[in-house]
Amino acid sequence: MPDSGKLKVFLGMCPGVGKTYAMLQAAGELRRQGVDVVAGVIETHGRRETEALLEGLEILPQKKMKHRDTELAEFDIDALIARHPKVALVDELAHTNAPGSRHPKRWQDVAELLDSGIDVHTTVNIQHLESRSDVVSAITKAPVRETVPDSFLDRADEIELVDLTPRDLQRRLEEGKVYLGERAAAASLNFFKESHLTALRQLALRYTAERVGVDLREFQVQHRSRSTWRTSERLLVAVGPSPFSISLIRRARAMAGALDAPWSAVAVTTDEILAPDDQNRLTENLSLARQLGAETATVEASSLVEGLLSAARERGVTQIIIGKSPQHGWRDFFLRPPALRLLQRSGDIDVVAMEPGLPSNGPDAHSKHQPRSPDRSAVFSNLVRAAAIALGLSLFSYPLFGLLTAQDLAMLMLCGVIVGSLFLTPAGTFVLAVFTGLAWNFLFTEPRFSISIRSSTDITMFVALLVASLSMGWLSNRLHRRGLAVARQQMHTTRLLEINTILTGAADTDEAVGSCLRAVGSLFNLPCALQLRDDSNHELKPPHPSGTLPLDAKERGVALWSFEKKQPAGRGTGTLPEAKALHLPLQGRSFVMGVLSIDPGKDPLPLSERDLLAAIAAQLGLGLERNHLLHAIHRAEFLERGDQLRRSLLDHVSHELRTPVSVLGSAMDALESGVPSASLIPEMRGAQKRLRRVVDQLVESTRIESGAIQPKLEWCDLLEILEQSTHQAEDATAGHPLDVAITNGTPPLVWLDADLLLAAIENLLTNAGHHTPTGTPIHLSAFINHDLQLEIHVRDEGPGLEDPARVFDRFHRGEASRPGGLGLGLSIVRGLIRGLGGTSEARNTPGGGAEFILKIPVRTAHQIPITL
Repeated sequence: MPDSGKLKVFLGMCPGVGKTYAMLQAAGELRRQGVDVVAGVIETHGRRETEALLEGLEILPQKKMKHRDTELAEFDIDALIARHPKVALVDELAHTNAPGSRHPKRWQDVAELLDSGIDVHTTVNIQHLESRSDVVSAITKAPVRETVPDSFLDRADEIELVDLTPRDLQRRLEEGKVYLGERAAAASLNFFKESHLTALRQLALRYTAERVGVDLREFQVQHRSRSTWRTSERLLVAVGPSPFSISLIRRARAMAGALDAPWSAVAVTTDEILAPDDQNRLTENLSLARQLGAETATVEASSLVEGLLSAARERGVTQIIIGKSPQHGWRDFFLRPPALRLLQRSGDIDVVAMEPGLPSNGPDAHSKHQPRSPDRSAVFSNLVRAAAIALGLSLFSYPLFGLLTAQDLAMLMLCGVIVGSLFLTPAGTFVLAVFTGLAWNFLFTEPRFSISIRSSTDITMFVALLVASLSMGWLSNRLHRRGLAVARQQMHTTRLLEINTILTGAADTDEAVGSCLRAVGSLFNLPCALQLRDDSNHELKPPHPSGTLPLDAKERGVALWSFEKKQPAGRGTGTLPEAKALHLPLQGRSFVMGVLSIDPGKDPLPLSERDLLAAIAAQLGLGLERNHLLHAIHRAEFLERGDQLRRSLLDHVSHELRTPVSVLGSAMDALESGVPSASLIPEMRGAQKRLRRVVDQLVESTRIESGAIQPKLEWCDLLEILEQSTHQAEDATAGHPLDVAITNGTPPLVWLDADLLLAAIENLLTNAGHHTPTGTPIHLSAFINHDLQLEIHVRDEGPGLEDPARVFDRFHRGEASRPGGLGLGLSIVRGLIRGLGGTSEARNTPGGGAEFILKIPVRTAHQIPITL
């Protein structure tokens, strides 16, 4: 597969700014450099200065296409791919191709050229971008009918803005360089107003600036640049479980608004496990930042400084905002080092330390948001466990003193400290190390049973034991907590994969929703419910029966608000927080497919579980939207096929009825004028038969399509059925030698519906008589095959079949078919044989001609049970 070509887009704010002119100028420069350039399609709109730039440029001839008796000239993509220049010029990217073209849109042609390895230069106006079309329509009060997806412009390697001031563009319009005559006058009063042009110019400039910002960030990521390029401001605020973060978030939002800069709120989670209250407060703080317009994220890192710097560099942040630590005596001493390390390692990223202050939410706000003191019972329990482990190590080591030296016992007790640290906090690990060192000194060093140490070797060993115990204990504790964090992340990833597997593997939407509800309930061990989108009134359906959370009228109202506003609502959010459940919209790419509701119980969900639930809701939304769109596509295809059949039916029936009706009308006119009726009866009889055949075929086809065929099985004489079918088809087979054969050994009696088989054989014989030259024979044969099936063969010696696979389709007629007929006969044959439980097939015979084979499972006279 060739390498993808490069795309250069000349972007303008509106028609007339000179996009095509700029593209042709760039093409001329490339030609002077020896680059192979071909103009695939250029729209000059009669502008002489633009046409002058085409001189000497190879222009690809356009392809002529007919549409509704009108000849259209369109871009010839096949000729350009065959020519395969280095650079192709394709004007007007948003153009809609003529019906019958390979692609409905020109940008799809350009995509194929790029995939073929051809570089493409093209032009487009800002109003044709999909994401800007609604804004442009609101500004100009004119609909934008042709658009290009933003995702396609993301492929552009270079975007060149062709800029012109509104007054210069209006001057060009007055000079007739944009539109001529009445069209120019109408444009100056509507689309080309100075206010409209100014707004469009701002949109084009802003889009170009955004693309430059995206390209810059991608370049930094690709080159792993650790420096920040200050082309624009971007803020990041550090968010924690502290109550002071609320005020910090609000001030960061005000600062971002003043700078007109994007901002992010980042929480860094380390090995330390937060208490439930702190987890809830962190969740509330991030929810507040999200409501104020921040991009929120949770970063796993070994330290606060590492997490903040990593998040800042990944987002191209220019300023990190942190809060000054409140003055709490000795605690402030330990909180200052992270801030100092952040300042030292931030490089060219500014660090702003703000005095956050306490949120003012009422007279009791200060007491409500005071930082909590550590849980004394938890601290005491941790110290007791540390002392118990130290005592256990001492009791275990004491009997071994005679067998092992004091140094050996020190190593043994060090191992015990490492194992014990897995079950303790860092403070508990410190206590365990100290207690273990003192116990070793008291029990195993001279003088024994005292804290004093005489030997310098023992002093060195004591210090080494204490340092090693603290270091190894702290490290093992940290690794243990890191392992727990990785296990949680793996569980989250596994659950998301499980949800995705359910969505892709379910047979229908109802099964997918039921399985997902059970998975979510099992994951969180909480009652949950799900309401799907009701397409009939764009509201919510009643809760799915697989849900375990009953929703009263109030909860359904909260869920409806979440559905309509596309935002989370209910418990733990800033919207309707008094609700019992948390309601999350299932947001797809274009639609909200429903609402997932979950009852978190007494306390709001922790941040990690909230993020996991939000990811599951997003995945559910995308999966349900995909199923919805597939269903809509299948329905649209079904309706389109129905419309095609209806149009085809009307075309065929009107044509087939016109001839016999004309014959009958002429005969009636002749009878009124006194012509003898005897001479008109044959013509009238033929017209009557033709009308009856049309009506019979339509009725039979309708019966088959509606499934109204119910075989009436009975013992039938096979030879009689064959002879009767030849008799009923004698008008069509007149002039054709017809032979009928039943293979020796075939029983004369078969158990089936004689009328259905008779109608099928008659249609086959009629078809053979109509579509083969006069004088060619037709062969009809029947026999019982090895599978105990009745096989009926109708073979002719005509020109054969153009497409044997499609001959049984409704309204199918070959190009060489003679006029007349609806194209329903063979489709009726297939429906009748299916009603008998059999199959039908068609093929061309080696010697020329066509052969139709019917296979029907039957009982024969040989299988009649004999009773004595």
